[in-house]
This record gives sequence, C-alpha cells and structure tokens, in this order.
Amino acid sequence: MSASLIPTNVAFRDLAGPIDDTVKESHMTIARKLPCKPVSYDSVQNIVYTKQFATDQAIISLRLLNLSTDLPVIYHWLPWEYTRHLKKEAHVTHLQEIYSRIAGSGTAQSFMLLLNNATLAQADLYQAAADDISLQYTASQGDYKLQLLIKPERLLAGPQWSYALETMMEFLFSFREVKRLVMLLDEHELLNSKIGKRGFIFHKKITTRQKNSCLYLCSREQFYQSQA
Repeated sequence: MSASLIPTNVAFRDLAGPIDDTVKESHMTIARKLPCKPVSYDSVQNIVYTKQFATDQAIISLRLLNLSTDLPVIYHWLPWEYTRHLKKEAHVTHLQEIYSRIAGSGTAQSFMLLLNNATLAQADLYQAAADDISLQYTASQGDYKLQLLIKPERLLAGPQWSYALETMMEFLFSFREVKRLVMLLDEHELLNSKIGKRGFIFHKKITTRQKNSCLYLCSREQFYQSQA
C-alpha cells in the first residue's frame, strides 16, 4: 500500500532553486519545494502543476492528496486483492490512518492527478533509500520511487496514463534533488510497453511467491532525451 505528502500554500514557499532550462514553462505552472516534506492532508489542496496536451485537448493538473475527498475515490481504484478483506468504511478508515501517519514521515508524498478537472490518477513518491525498493537494487542519492494508481484499468489502453506519467515526471525532474525515478510494474501490465517512451530503461526482473515484477530506472537526462 502506498501513501504520502506536501501542501501548496505552506510547503511550496521555499524555493528549491531555479527550474531546469529544459522544462517547457509555457506548458505548465510550477510550484517549488523540496519533495517529501512533512505536511497535512486535512485541508483543501490547490493545483500545484499543470500540463496541456493539445492533441487531445487534455489538461493534466496535479495537487496534493485531500483525506476527506480523495480516500473514497482511491478505495474504488484499488485492486480487488487489497479491498476484499474489509468493508468499504473500514478500509477507508485504514487508508486514512496510513496516509496520516506517512504525512509526518518526511520520506514520501502523495498527489492526485486530474484530467480536465476530473480525478484521473493518484501518484505516490518515495525516497528510494527509505523504501523497500532499496532491497531490490542499489539506491543512489536522488533516487525516488514513483507509483501510479489510475482509474479504471481500461484507461491504460488509451493516452491518459501516459499523460499522467509524463506530467508527473516533468514536475518531479524540475527539482534538482530528483536525479532518477524508479518504477516497479507487474510483469503482465500493459504499462511495461509504454514507459520506455518516457525514458525508463528495464533494470531487472524481480520474482516473489506472489508475482513477477519488472524494475525500471529513468534519469533526468533520459527523460528529456525521450521528449526531444
């Protein structure tokens, strides 16, 4: 299970430095702050980042998680194996406990992505060295694990997931502290064929008793080269 952090009005006041010159500022609005700072998810969150995709007249917006409005939505997006053991009310309460606890950790952040102002996906960001992913490869300073949960799975076949991923990557790589992104996908997922177009490179296969997964890495340079 994933969860995370950063509020717009307070946590983004301290600038993390100038935006990278390769980021297309004409396509987005950027709020600046070091990733993974302790914050609260109790208040209404403002949009911190937007990107427009003219081909499909799509605008992807990014904001922090809001406990009161987003948890019931996330519950309906979770795979059945996560929700089958608890009733909805109990599971939402459990999610609230998880996200509230992580909010003060300083090692993770959680966002909601909107497509033309309608909820599209939820994104979790983790400092790789503080996450279990570090048991699967040698994590370097500046490595962050990215995890996306998108509604319903049929959208994976369309461009929406790619839009969400590209927007999230563009936002994260605008921070100097983020050197490389790490993603772990189930081996069978359609997404494995898509993330290479955003600069991710297959690193290794991970086999457990539950499933087979693929570990991918993408540096800032690889991402920008993929967008050229």
